[in-house]
Amino acid sequence: MRRVLFISASVAGLLAAVFVTKSAGAQSTPKTCSEAYSACTSKYRLPKECEAEKQWCVKTGSFADPKTKAVSTDLQKR
Repeated sequence: MRRVLFISASVAGLLAAVFVTKSAGAQSTPKTCSEAYSACTSKYRLPKECEAEKQWCVKTGSFADPKTKAVSTDLQKR
């Protein structure tokens, strides 16, 4: 009985680990200024703020999230 319970718990733990890994991989970081801008507008619906960050990104290669202020650096200036 304990063996069955241990195996069930192990399988559940492995499935949970796979689920967490897949969901983290789906949220990849942007590689270009355009990708960062698209993610910004779809996530926040702040076109003016996102456009200002896109223009700054084209000049510098870094995009700052208008809400969280998280910065993505070394982006391609497209």
